[in-house]
Amino acid sequence: MSPSDRVTRALLPTAAALAAFTALAIVTIDQPVARYQATIAPPALWKDGLALIDRATGLTWWKWLPTAVIVGAALLALALPPLRRAARGLGLVALVHAATKLTLFYVKPGLGRLRPSEWLAHGGDATFGFAKGIAFPSGHTGHYLSIALPLAVAWPRLGLPLLIVPVFASASRLATNAHFVSDVTGAAALVVAFTWVAARALRRDR
Repeated sequence: MSPSDRVTRALLPTAAALAAFTALAIVTIDQPVARYQATIAPPALWKDGLALIDRATGLTWWKWLPTAVIVGAALLALALPPLRRAARGLGLVALVHAATKLTLFYVKPGLGRLRPSEWLAHGGDATFGFAKGIAFPSGHTGHYLSIALPLAVAWPRLGLPLLIVPVFASASRLATNAHFVSDVTGAAALVVAFTWVAARALRRDR
């Protein structure tokens, strides 16, 4: 079994485990972790490091810039015969990333979840249902994982090391109390599920 096949086979059980943990976190650890994080000052590395990654990848300049570049690269590989061998892998990245970004864009406002700091300012009651909350699922986790994970499926030697980026981004959002635990794991579950669906669809198409 190739490394790509091993990564793909692990996706569905991983998505299920992340979804189950997310549901559990919402009713158990989200609130106490957020309250604790509010009492400590995180090292500047977390915020500054993520800001540096955001600038380096173009996310700071326009939130859709990385998406446009990824989709454009996939279309270019499909159109140019010398690059066509990479078209399937780039297509997987483009499909997962675009689906994740669009889902986050439309779903987050409807769920109305506040960030931990906003939640505490409202009295620390329920964490869902506020009109202007956009915390769930985590945008940073979804953004970076939806690039690195499909890359890990298409080209494991390239993508697997890059998983450190979404891991760092997720840890940064937790350390700075910008997200609840379930915001991060919920986004991860979404991306892993999308990657599994897209990988199977492209394999059948082949």
